[in-house]
Amino acid sequence: MTTHELLEVRDLGVEFTTADGSVVPAVRGVSFTLRRGGTLAVVGESGSGKSTTALALTRMLPGTGRITTGTVRLDGRDLADASEAELRAVRGARIGMVFQDPMTALNPVMTAGRHVDEVLRAHGNHDRTARRARVVELLDMVGIPEPHRRADDHPHQFSGGQRQRILIAMALAAEPDILLADEPTTALDATVQDQILTLLSDLNRETGTALVLITHNMGVVARTCERVLVMYAGGVVEDGPTAEVLARPRHPYTAGLLAAVPRLASPSGTRLTGIPGSPPDLALLGDGCAFAERCALVEDRCLTTTPLPVEPVPGVRVACLPAAGHTEPLPAPSSPTRIDRPAPGPVVLRAEGLRKTYRGRGAGGRGGFTALDGVSLALSAGETLGIVGESGSGKSTLARVLAHAHPADGGRMLLHGEDVTRPSRRALHGVRRQVQMVFQDPYASLNPRMTVGQIIAEPLLAFGLGGRRERDERVAELLRLVGLDPAAADRHPRSFSGGQRQRIGIARALAPEPTVLICDEPVSALDVSVQAQIVGLLTDLQRDLGLALVFIAHDLAVVRQVSHRIAVMHRGRIVESGGADEICENPGDPYTRALLAAVPEPTPRAVRPRRAEALA
Repeated sequence: MTTHELLEVRDLGVEFTTADGSVVPAVRGVSFTLRRGGTLAVVGESGSGKSTTALALTRMLPGTGRITTGTVRLDGRDLADASEAELRAVRGARIGMVFQDPMTALNPVMTAGRHVDEVLRAHGNHDRTARRARVVELLDMVGIPEPHRRADDHPHQFSGGQRQRILIAMALAAEPDILLADEPTTALDATVQDQILTLLSDLNRETGTALVLITHNMGVVARTCERVLVMYAGGVVEDGPTAEVLARPRHPYTAGLLAAVPRLASPSGTRLTGIPGSPPDLALLGDGCAFAERCALVEDRCLTTTPLPVEPVPGVRVACLPAAGHTEPLPAPSSPTRIDRPAPGPVVLRAEGLRKTYRGRGAGGRGGFTALDGVSLALSAGETLGIVGESGSGKSTLARVLAHAHPADGGRMLLHGEDVTRPSRRALHGVRRQVQMVFQDPYASLNPRMTVGQIIAEPLLAFGLGGRRERDERVAELLRLVGLDPAAADRHPRSFSGGQRQRIGIARALAPEPTVLICDEPVSALDVSVQAQIVGLLTDLQRDLGLALVFIAHDLAVVRQVSHRIAVMHRGRIVESGGADEICENPGDPYTRALLAAVPEPTPRAVRPRRAEALA
């Protein structure tokens, strides 16, 4: 270990023991180093071992997880065999952690200031006045406005980006040498994500805190980190300088991830390229390359020989038998293919001047706000309307009002030409059959006690469609339609991956044969490869069924590719709308230009010019 290396991980292995006694190797032979002030990204699909690797560094593994092999040396001291007392001195003080979901990581009954104060007390600061001053200083450092006052607010009183800033303030409270950030921007809007990434970069530059960033967003990697570690099935398949790996990938898996990344420059109507298949069951891994069944370059030897890391060019390691000994990178992935989309049909859904105000809890309803302020739109059969905007802009409220989950306070809605603004109970039943929703979090929207078959059949029962046999046939048909085996009907949601659960949610929404499908952030929490599969599925379903789609998302690159038209929302209003390509190439509103400028692209050299142009 050289003097400038702060952290050295060698041959790290982590296993979990399941309830039936079987052993799952979650991390296999991971090695990397991190210098003082360095920045390292860890990327890969869900289940690749990214988060488990991060948790293993300070031995915070959940449940039956345990380190089985390797060393984790911090300034030469191996944390893998350190005592609990030694680890308590390291956690927070030497290595800070920022978790993915701030609402889960923050205690709802504690104020923001108390969260940060708790870290200071745990690491020996017993002067109450000094702690309060440090709390305010940290909240100010991470960009919380009016930190003296906001320190006494609770988590629910902050936006998503501000809650993430509170977690960063907690992680920085004890001035750690290393900051582990686990998907810190996954569910954030592009502008808030941009602010968080700027904050992390500034802290790294100004305080010298080393950064380990776990993410599936290649644009975030390009924007933030100098090196990247690509993981698959618990092992490292490629690592090297970010600019080299992203521009010239040498492992087929890395190339597949990059091909699945939506690009803001790709025009409307192009298809994202997903990686075929799904990651292997780690409990069943044997000899050979774990990626072999999904690899386009697979050779016979790949099925029996486990690849060891090689260095085809200085500074880049690749665990791939076909890539060994070749200094040239893989051929660039083919350009996204254009989709043959039929012209949209007649208008199916029309909204005119929709208003929605939420009353506050104070006397006379003080503290309320207007979520929709005169929103008008039209949606045609076979058309996708993308809705973009920051959190709080009114996107999800609009989705709920269009689906009649929330009543509008004003305005008018027409469905197939009929006024459905305030339908009778009987008419509402018919409206809800015609307008269905796909939600952001498929696991939260699926009843864990019901089988997949029961979940998909539930709308059929609610609308009185078919007998038992017809419902079973419809469930099997829908499962095939969304790319799942009809035999999956007897299993529960917990048995499926995130992408498969989203397919189940789509099948349920399609069960009553709606004409309008409203998708509220349907891919924001998914890996890029799974995201490409779900977006492709929605596009195919629209073409085959003539669906009218409302596609709400914060990723403008995805929205452009899937949408015919885009509407930009800001503070409850549509500030700009038009063709998807026109909005992305020639935005007219300053707010739209700011959203576009904040989108991180997976090309390091492409980031700064666009940001600079937006600020000019």
